[in-house]
Amino acid sequence: MSGTEINKSKSEESSARQRPSLVISFLSSWGPLGVKIVTSFLLLPYLMDHLGKKNYGTWALVGSFLGYYGLMRLGIGAGLMRYVPYHAVRGDHKSASEIVSTGLGIFLIVGLAIVAVSFLAAEAIARFYNGGPELAALVRILGLAAAIECPMRILGGTVRAHERWVVANLVTITTVLARALSLAGCVYLGYGLVQMGYAVLGVTIFSLILTTLMFIKFCPLIRLRFSLLKISQLSCLVSFGLLTVIATLAYSLCLDGHKLIIGKLISLEAVATYAVAAVLMTNARAVVVVPNRVFWPRFALLDGEKNHREMNRLLFQGTQYNTILASGIILLTIIAGPPFIRLWMGEGFEAVFPILFILAVGYLIETSLVINASFLGGTGRQGMQAVFAAVEGFLGFGLSIFFGWKMGLMGVALGFTISVILIRGLVRTWYICHFLDISIFRYYVGCVLRPWLILGLLTALAYYTEIVEYVHNWPSLIIFIIILGCFYTLCAYVIAIGDNDKKNVRSYIRKLSMRVLLLLGIKKESNAQDSFNYESE
Repeated sequence: MSGTEINKSKSEESSARQRPSLVISFLSSWGPLGVKIVTSFLLLPYLMDHLGKKNYGTWALVGSFLGYYGLMRLGIGAGLMRYVPYHAVRGDHKSASEIVSTGLGIFLIVGLAIVAVSFLAAEAIARFYNGGPELAALVRILGLAAAIECPMRILGGTVRAHERWVVANLVTITTVLARALSLAGCVYLGYGLVQMGYAVLGVTIFSLILTTLMFIKFCPLIRLRFSLLKISQLSCLVSFGLLTVIATLAYSLCLDGHKLIIGKLISLEAVATYAVAAVLMTNARAVVVVPNRVFWPRFALLDGEKNHREMNRLLFQGTQYNTILASGIILLTIIAGPPFIRLWMGEGFEAVFPILFILAVGYLIETSLVINASFLGGTGRQGMQAVFAAVEGFLGFGLSIFFGWKMGLMGVALGFTISVILIRGLVRTWYICHFLDISIFRYYVGCVLRPWLILGLLTALAYYTEIVEYVHNWPSLIIFIIILGCFYTLCAYVIAIGDNDKKNVRSYIRKLSMRVLLLLGIKKESNAQDSFNYESE
């Protein structure tokens, strides 16, 4: 090996050591996710019971409508994830500061636009959905909260672009808990939807303060100056961000648009019924999707280093482990979902079960292949990602309207699932495989097929034996979930993981266990170091 190659190798190793651990970042993302899942499961029946289906349907409807405000942010957050680590790894902190300062300037303008739209459109929205003055007031208040979120997203996005996921996730946990407690307190005190909106507004201001302090602490090399606003960086962010807007719009049409379709074609009460399946599947999806955000800045950083070999390795390994995780989560959702809904919401929600199964198929494909979106965006191929998302979104929205008109709630879910199978499962995957010069057959067989086969066999076995009939209360459900999860994990370890990956998993578990023992004072540092050296040999 030449001296140049040795220096390059040492430089890459040094760079890798300085990066925050992807594993720790990935695992830390489950903290806020777990808090969100627990609070949503506790809040939904509580709010629905005290507010009634119609009022809760109104609350969910406004939340879906406000989700479209994300389009006004022009995808700038995605641009931060792409360009801040890309410039930072090259030592060009001036360009990184220009990107962040320009993004903040844009978002301040966008925040003002959101306020204007909320106040001007509130009455029209209320008349369209027959919601009355309370719905109009809620749109205005939550619109103001959405505007305040704009600068917070820039500051928080910059922290995440530096891969400081742990501290960012701690702030998110604090915000989620504050929001849940404030909403529960409003309902407990007998307040209505308007007061709940004001509670959300107060929590948003509190979260902005925390995010600002976090940015000052962990992004010391980023300067926010009016003089750093650059037209060139504006063009760069907007051109990249507009492509993200298309992808976001498509995603909203395909997923969040369900509530808008149901609210118009069927009823507000049907929105609440569908929300039960949607909340369960959304949280199941988030277990896989949310931690995958850590890959976006890492792909951008590797692209800045021109480390294509590591990018390809990360893509394939990420797909494999995502599929294993996604198949396990979907398995638990399909099998344990019906008894969970009975215990969680009570009787009368049996119509949710087939909707849950149809959505699960689409979410399985999406979550298994979710790292593909991070690969395309992080490596600057957002244009193709936008094309795929646009086709999927409009196709899914159109199919959901068509099938929803014919089949009701099941048809809405079916439209989403068909679009995901066609675009994410086939077209986008073929494009990435073609770009990497491999066959799509090899990609599926190597990364995806075996976990899906395990999922299918265990699902068939569970329904054939009717084992869920023995689940009658919360203790039996918890025991059933633990047994099913352990059995799936064993099958995945034996069947879906290769020999080298098994060795790496065992090594990582030993090292993690050793660190835990060190923290607890059970094992001495010298003995632990001997174990580490032995494993290295």
